[in-house]
Amino acid sequence: MREKKELEYLKNPRRCLNCSEIIIFEKRDNKYCGHSCSATMVNSSRDYTWGDKISESLIDYNNSNKRIPSKRVGNIRLYEIVCKCGNSFSNKRKEIKFCSTECRNKFRKNKNPSDKYMQYRTLSNFKFNLSDYPNEFDFSLIEKHGWYSPSNKKNNLNGVSRDHIFSVREGFEMDIDPNIISHPANCQLMVHNENISKNRRSDISYEDLLKRIEDFNQKYSISNLI
Repeated sequence: MREKKELEYLKNPRRCLNCSEIIIFEKRDNKYCGHSCSATMVNSSRDYTWGDKISESLIDYNNSNKRIPSKRVGNIRLYEIVCKCGNSFSNKRKEIKFCSTECRNKFRKNKNPSDKYMQYRTLSNFKFNLSDYPNEFDFSLIEKHGWYSPSNKKNNLNGVSRDHIFSVREGFEMDIDPNIISHPANCQLMVHNENISKNRRSDISYEDLLKRIEDFNQKYSISNLI
């Protein structure tokens, strides 16, 4: 019975939300293939790079070991804080670092371009289940080649992977909403080696992608996808 269920599962397995690797049958209810991908996804949703986090940890440590000027206004103690932009302001919480939301967002967006791209790539991963749209994909490729798996796992380098028809790299360079890039209408099944040789090239224009998405949404009466 278990073997039958596993075979059915492998026809359309759940894929890791971070790296798109197949999640093994025993862990089929998980969202990620392992702890590393889980941590990557969690960290990518934050506005910090590791460099930011370390720097701010040092600032927190230094602030906690020196007296921050304060004054009492009625029954409230207000701390005199210097924002990272140089402006001074008062707040009843001495751990606050920014004088405004705009200042905080501006500081945290000053990140390494490669960090931004990796975060964008994670957000652009396909999150839908292929079985929801069985008429849109060539499942015979999977039957013939199986799913792609790297050499350090099941070692099927000639297997099939999900490809972005309009590439993630071009989406990043054009500042396109990652929800558009991860839309089912931008997905095709492709032998992984061909996918790699395609590199950053898009197979369609951005205008064509928007038209594909519009047609797809109308076909499936979808309103909650871009």
